[in-house]
Amino acid sequence: MTSKRRSSLAALSAAAIVLAGCSTIGGKASSGGRREAKDPTEVTIGFAQRQVDVPYFAAMVDAAKKRARKRGFHLEVQNADGDPVTQLNQAQTLVAQGVDVLVVDAMSPKTQKTQLQDVAGEVPLVFVDTGIEGVGVTSVSSDNYTIGKLSGRLAAKRFHRGSTISVAILNGGPDDEFVGPDRQRGFLDGLRAGGVRYHIVAQTAANYSQDAAVPATESILAAHRDVDLIVGLNDSMTLGALRTLRDKGNKKTLVAAAADGQKQALQEIKSGGCKGRYISTGLNSPALAADRAFDIALRIGTGEAAPRSFKKQQYTKAAGINCENVDKFLDPDSVF
Repeated sequence: MTSKRRSSLAALSAAAIVLAGCSTIGGKASSGGRREAKDPTEVTIGFAQRQVDVPYFAAMVDAAKKRARKRGFHLEVQNADGDPVTQLNQAQTLVAQGVDVLVVDAMSPKTQKTQLQDVAGEVPLVFVDTGIEGVGVTSVSSDNYTIGKLSGRLAAKRFHRGSTISVAILNGGPDDEFVGPDRQRGFLDGLRAGGVRYHIVAQTAANYSQDAAVPATESILAAHRDVDLIVGLNDSMTLGALRTLRDKGNKKTLVAAAADGQKQALQEIKSGGCKGRYISTGLNSPALAADRAFDIALRIGTGEAAPRSFKKQQYTKAAGINCENVDKFLDPDSVF
């Protein structure tokens, strides 16, 4: 464990002590009855976003702002810049400022569970993208395993049925405890379901960032020059891998994403056609997730619905995307 990682965990433990001393244990605010009726213009919703330097997360903030303008509620956004301790501090600050409902894209479900459970005792808590089981009102996300499997099944079409391929994986790093592993498991199961066996030659963290995927891919290629397929657990990492392959003059290795449906990735799939190098991805719309999460938050904030009236897990539409159906999903004017 690096000294930076030890320091982060130590700070997280310290934050837990602080939050435990000033919170209502048990998440009662997130599981109670209907609140006092309010007009949307009187409602303030906080959004503790994990980071905004990744297009998917930035698009989610953009969707939340559009929803706020359309529905008339006040929106307070905090950017944790990739640090789980900062996110906890920002969540508590938003609660202290008096938000009616808090929306969180959790960074580290295992280490943040106790603290966010305490926050859920003070204010209704809605998760978006990444939630924590048993905490808060509900969690709105894609079904990461299903999306990964749909993409993997499509990727298998580019290889001979019954063949064995070498695969390298770009993942989200040590804090990616559920989302990435579910996507990876789904994608690999999709390959198998499509009749393709695989041998994983490398797994490297690229933290869902296109820029971080460049050195990660360079490291993979240095050890495995002829790898058949590089899989990014999102489109941003996969785009970074493709850029690196082109820069290195590699014309053999194919790329695929387990999830997202980012505009630039869909453009690569479309331009390459069914013989292109970017072979598949899965639909994981930040706009769909944000729209539903903030609609739920507003219904709670206005008193239209009680927190206990919502299912604990809600999934957005799942789909696999390749050259055959990319036109159905590509919107050149979309933010993401």
